[in-house]
Amino acid sequence: MKHMTLQRMRALPNLVIVRYFFLTLLFLVLLCGSSVRAADKKTSKNTLPFSPEEQLVYQIRWEMIEAGVASFDVLPVKEVDQQPCRHFSLKVETSPLVDVFYKVRDKLDSYTDLALGRSIRYGKKQKGSEQRDILVQFNWEKRIARYSNFNADRKPITIPPGTFDPLAAFYKLRSMDLGDKKGIEFPITDGKKCFMGRAEVVGQETITCFNTTYDTYVIEPELVHFGGVFKKSDKPTLRLWITTDERRLPVRIRSKVIVGSIIGELVSVGHRSK
Repeated sequence: MKHMTLQRMRALPNLVIVRYFFLTLLFLVLLCGSSVRAADKKTSKNTLPFSPEEQLVYQIRWEMIEAGVASFDVLPVKEVDQQPCRHFSLKVETSPLVDVFYKVRDKLDSYTDLALGRSIRYGKKQKGSEQRDILVQFNWEKRIARYSNFNADRKPITIPPGTFDPLAAFYKLRSMDLGDKKGIEFPITDGKKCFMGRAEVVGQETITCFNTTYDTYVIEPELVHFGGVFKKSDKPTLRLWITTDERRLPVRIRSKVIVGSIIGELVSVGHRSK
């Protein structure tokens, strides 16, 4: 099996395993993010299930190969354009084996209003096999998002109220109650396009990740807007497991696509090193 996987990797030198997995995770979280507006009314900054210095670490496997790790961090409040904002960060790094074929060293930063009601700014710095310096600025007076890469601007896009960048939506989801929701929809943008994603809570399941057992909701997104390997795959599948407790931790994501099976699991929950 491992030999076959290595052959497949060599046949696909441009496969971005870890980046593909986490963009999938973040967009899936966006799809699940509107749990829904009734839950928003019950949410306040005093009841959020996370606080500054929290760190979530995930391990990703592609078939039998350890593909990489990523860490989600909650950082102290920071002022952006004279507005105090929540600050979230994600670092993604491929394993030494995957580095040989496609090296990823990404850092994403997201800023939202304190009420966690919408995104204010989103940035992504990519290093390794590809180089990007992406900035997405949200202008809520005009309801537009402006995308740039290395200061080269694209035409602004129109966004609906309550739109989040992918990273901010990871935390928005955790502030909401999924227990009584079946159909879910939420506006999604990475600064280049904006669409209404949809997902469904299909049930509950008890699972074990790295010797820790969790009670979870099982969520499946609609994949019609997903491109890349999803578009090229015959009957692709994607599932996310989110804990039913007040922390609402995404603990596992699994997809089956043309390049094989990819699984990401939560390794640890703690506080980041200062």
